[in-house]
Amino acid sequence: MLKVENVVKVFNKGSVNEKTALDHISFFQKKGEFVTIIGSNGAGKSTFLNAIAGNFPCDSGSISIGSRNVTKLPQYTRAEYISRVFQDPMSGTAASMTIEENLIMAFRRGEKRRLRLAIKDKDRDFFCQELSKLGLGLENRLTTKVSLLSGGQRQALTLLMATFKEPELLLLDEHTAALDPKTAEKVLQLTCEVTKGRTLTTLMITHNLDHALNIGDRTIMMHEGRIVLDIEGEERKNVTIANLLEMFERASGAQLHTDRVLFS
Repeated sequence: MLKVENVVKVFNKGSVNEKTALDHISFFQKKGEFVTIIGSNGAGKSTFLNAIAGNFPCDSGSISIGSRNVTKLPQYTRAEYISRVFQDPMSGTAASMTIEENLIMAFRRGEKRRLRLAIKDKDRDFFCQELSKLGLGLENRLTTKVSLLSGGQRQALTLLMATFKEPELLLLDEHTAALDPKTAEKVLQLTCEVTKGRTLTTLMITHNLDHALNIGDRTIMMHEGRIVLDIEGEERKNVTIANLLEMFERASGAQLHTDRVLFS
């Protein structure tokens, strides 16, 4: 479904600040598969998602989603197939608009835009039904401005908006990292319910090794722009965090005395 072949991305090429962010990276993800991504800062995790989303042109290699080669397509065109939830809860919604206005924009994504967003009663009924699944009481606050919501409420709303049209690929870029632990667990639970219920092909970056091993179907670890570990199935089920760190040391050649390097 998602096929990344030999992709290279170098920033500040030819300068003293030259940085190879993606080093001939190749990756294949099956339709409906949920893959978690871990690695230290600078490993290339977010750059990998940005390359897939089309935030910048890659220096070489190719990216395909389904039967489409999207390598040269701009970000706004790829957005027809890809939805993304960012770390910052402020990024995925329009703060000055109400909950229902945000939802209708997401619901009509890809359709011709009109000067006025007409929200019908049947739309509101559907929104209430979907919002009630979040368990946050937002179904009773359709006319509340999003700026008045908490970070967790906004992130849950963003997740719902990102999956309304059931994207071919869902990118989650540390989408719980800015939330308090209790709220983060709630949003993560919602993530699992939504992606499993709709069998969404999902890539999720996380710094939580427990989440990396216990959520989804497969775990990859990145280091210096390369995928150095790729585990799934029974192997993944039997791996502990201690095992994971040992595997990282063997694969990367880095010596870790603690797992803090993966969280920093």
